[in-house]
Amino acid sequence: MIKYVCAAAAVLALGACETTSSRPYTPSTSNILAFQAALKESDAKVQVASFSMTPGVSENMTCRALGALEVAPGKTAREFIEGAMRDELFASGMYDAATGKVIRGEVTELDFNSMGTGSWDIGLKLSSDELPEGYTIATHYTFKTSYSAIKACQNVIDAFTPAVQELIGKAVADPQFKTLAGAN
Repeated sequence: MIKYVCAAAAVLALGACETTSSRPYTPSTSNILAFQAALKESDAKVQVASFSMTPGVSENMTCRALGALEVAPGKTAREFIEGAMRDELFASGMYDAATGKVIRGEVTELDFNSMGTGSWDIGLKLSSDELPEGYTIATHYTFKTSYSAIKACQNVIDAFTPAVQELIGKAVADPQFKTLAGAN
């Protein structure tokens, strides 16, 4: 009997730290159309280099007492944002991995709030050989949260994709994007 009680206690202790994870990225139709509109008058094609993180910005996030916050299945937040940019460009027909102008990205801010009004704050600096100084965009994406830690942390994860979609939308809407992509 004592071994069953000990086994049950061990299972409960191991289950106390949960990892909250997200779903794969889905390209935004409005972003796809924005990429097409921005580059339609040129033959510009782009590719995406590996993104980096600004020193001091951490991808190791935890949510309340639940433990690790996994923003994407098997990916870091940086990889997720990089992949999202690549997916949007590919879906718009503007991606060419062989000869496209190389866009580099650096995640400059990555933070969330799961209390009160939930929010994601994500910053990104984009640059290329055509625009070496680059430009920075940022988003403050708000969402509803919850009193319950489990639900609140899942809401944080569920809001990551639309926050990244909004960030990419701001990147392509910036007047400097055409120069970045070599379309001028």
